[in-house]
Amino acid sequence: MKLHYLYYTFDAWLKNKHKAKVQKISLDAYAGCPNRDGTISYGGCTFCNADGSGSGLMKHGLSIQEQWKYWQDKFAKSDRLKNTKNFLAYLQSYSNTYGNIKKLQNIATSLIELQNCVGFSIGTRPDCIDEDKLSLLANLPFETKWIEFGIQSMNNTTLKFINRGHTAEISKEAILKSHQYNLNVCVHLMAGLPNETEEDFLKTVQEVCLLPIQGIKLHGLYVCKNTVLEKDYYNKLYTPLTQEKYVNLLCQALSIIPSHITIHRLTADPQGDELVAPEWAKLKGHIVREIESQLFHQGLWQGIKADVPNENPYTAIYKKLEKLH
Repeated sequence: MKLHYLYYTFDAWLKNKHKAKVQKISLDAYAGCPNRDGTISYGGCTFCNADGSGSGLMKHGLSIQEQWKYWQDKFAKSDRLKNTKNFLAYLQSYSNTYGNIKKLQNIATSLIELQNCVGFSIGTRPDCIDEDKLSLLANLPFETKWIEFGIQSMNNTTLKFINRGHTAEISKEAILKSHQYNLNVCVHLMAGLPNETEEDFLKTVQEVCLLPIQGIKLHGLYVCKNTVLEKDYYNKLYTPLTQEKYVNLLCQALSIIPSHITIHRLTADPQGDELVAPEWAKLKGHIVREIESQLFHQGLWQGIKADVPNENPYTAIYKKLEKLH
């Protein structure tokens, strides 16, 4: 049995939806963030880098269309992806629904013009949406529509400590509103946040799984250069999770996530030379394989402690998808 048969990947969800391979393309709309420009606060969350966890390509002069063509051309030269004809626009950097509706309309117009784009996934904060913005996204002419919320934790004490600028209640309201507009919702959660225990993280996972979400991104918190968290790290006020603890914690989290929720990510992916600690955060592929291996050896799969306790449902799903070309 292949080890990724133990959870429902986003790649598998896309292939099942479109009956073909779909490649995600990360785009930067240089959207800004209310937690950086003074609307809520200055400097952002205690862990956040200056480029808003994205490429920063628009800041360097590349339009959304130019970024799209750059990545399509690059994928065309790849043996693994050269025959891919379907692409998903992933607006990653900053909070892409922040600002007035006109700003979002301009982004939407750019997406509609992209060649071979079958859908979008737009990253944002839960306090940067309203009815007009949700309606705009819901009515775009795409088959696949995702909105991704950086929630990180459902613990209000933690959210205040990391200068998140919103509450767990705001996150819940954003998820419920997005669901009303038939948008697929993915939530970003962080393991290893300051002053949180493993039980705190698992409680957050359980709480969001009671809401109408369709996807989860799981991240291990790592220390970035030029952040408040970096200062705390060097002053011995923060200690990152060890690789072993992170892998074991992710296995526990996957076991309580219902089987219909797709897993968009299992670990963080530091950009360039931003990483201060822990060193293992650089090893994205290795960490994913370790999580898969531990699931297998512990006899676990996604949802075993939720809705599928008796039988792993993923083997049949993946074997069916493997027949698609």
